[in-house]
Amino acid sequence: MNKQELIERIEGLKNLFGNKSEYIEIDSVITLISELDEPETGHADEAPRYVKNILARLRELPVHDREVWLKAIMGEFEQDFSHAKWREGYEQGKFEGAWVGNQLKDADKIRQELNKVLLPSFMDDWIFKCQLLNDFSLRDALDSNTIHLYAKNSEVVKKWLNDKKNQELFAKAWLTDYEAEKEPKYKVKLKNTDDYLNETEIGFHFFNNGKNNKKFTRKELEYSDFAWVLDCPGIEIEEVE
Repeated sequence: MNKQELIERIEGLKNLFGNKSEYIEIDSVITLISELDEPETGHADEAPRYVKNILARLRELPVHDREVWLKAIMGEFEQDFSHAKWREGYEQGKFEGAWVGNQLKDADKIRQELNKVLLPSFMDDWIFKCQLLNDFSLRDALDSNTIHLYAKNSEVVKKWLNDKKNQELFAKAWLTDYEAEKEPKYKVKLKNTDDYLNETEIGFHFFNNGKNNKKFTRKELEYSDFAWVLDCPGIEIEEVE
């Protein structure tokens, strides 16, 4: 029975017995009941107001009576309270655990980015061809004969891999992740001619290959034994995209 139903019943008694009974006025009873703060379905948002009223009334009780009431309330709701606190701790633990987990993931991503292997562009071409185009093994990718037959800049790739440290970098890039170095590229031209440095199957030569004149990075020139062109007065170096 909710508050309104109780009021209606008492008003029914008023119709039967009049406004006054032997001991109390019916209107006074209705007034007192109307002042009660009783939570009803659909009024969950008013719960704090009801709680405040209950606490205020408990504080008005004598100390002994208040202790009796509090003990009874705690005994009645002890299990619910314990479950609520457990749930609160569980949810807080989940939140903190998820936060820590996300922080560790972010730190790991940063670590991976900082430790990512940087490869020259010609080695980027080679590892791409090995892994995605030809499905070579790491052993095949390091093999001189395989490099000679399949690598775009085979002599440059072989020379770069002759260095033991570069072999270790290549293996790490193969197994984890890597990034190609952002290197400017150049066209190398003989002054006062139309001839450019180009690579053929039999080596490097100066001739005009039209729009297909080769572009070189500095490292490609160095590992091709053509680093000298960078400082040669008879050579024009043109940086291209």
